[in-house]
Amino acid sequence: MTRWSKSMAALTTLAISCSAFGIDAPVGDAGSQWQFAVGPYLWLPTVSGTLRFTLPGGGADASSGPYNYLQNLRFALMLQGEARKGAWSVFADSIYLNFGRQDASVNATNGVLGTRETQQDVQTSFAGTLIQLGGGRTLLWKEWGHVDAIAGMRYLGVKGTLDVAIAATVGSGPGASSNFHVGQMQNIFNGFAGVRGRATISRDGAWFIPFYLDVGTGASKFTWQALTGLSYATKRVDFGLLYRYLAFYGSGDQLVQTLRFGGPSVNVTFKF
Repeated sequence: MTRWSKSMAALTTLAISCSAFGIDAPVGDAGSQWQFAVGPYLWLPTVSGTLRFTLPGGGADASSGPYNYLQNLRFALMLQGEARKGAWSVFADSIYLNFGRQDASVNATNGVLGTRETQQDVQTSFAGTLIQLGGGRTLLWKEWGHVDAIAGMRYLGVKGTLDVAIAATVGSGPGASSNFHVGQMQNIFNGFAGVRGRATISRDGAWFIPFYLDVGTGASKFTWQALTGLSYATKRVDFGLLYRYLAFYGSGDQLVQTLRFGGPSVNVTFKF
């Protein structure tokens, strides 16, 4: 998987559960009216991971390390929202990322790219859609804050391409082709469960620390997500500077072997 992987992380730019992360309407009485919150946000993660491409006669694993996704980012869209009534809440988060071609390195397992040889002229591109839907119920509500139990579904749609200019020789034999292109897609559906909430750190309740943690599985062997930071609340708008981490771990011949996104998120939440 190439640096596009990172790009994706960056984009998985809607801060996936920001509602659980940054959007968190105050908990009211059980009989209170519905409260709503919606907000755009910017997530700037470092991305790393491994993608497994299926090739004629074999396969290839493309790996990426820390990457500045802004260099190749073509388009990004991030939005989150929440509705709450008393102790019950529902939330949603969505992100779309599209990254252009980036230089990368690939370890070929066999087939047209050779056997365990590192290709020097390799590029990858990546596009991804992340959607998270969930619900929660408040378990603990005190003057200092509250804690919700949450559960839901997370979807990740990934499309990756691999372009390789093969040298005159690969390994000990002649290259099968001077150029090679492959594109693959994977849809990942995972269920998750966890906790979220906030802890106030000022007497007036304006300053608070939001927190979020979930673990899950499904199409991925394992996935988990965590978030915390510092936020400031006014009557109609909340502002937050957060840190979020999201990881997917696949298995077998799945396109996504690993994807890890971690970095700061700037959130603005409008309440009504």
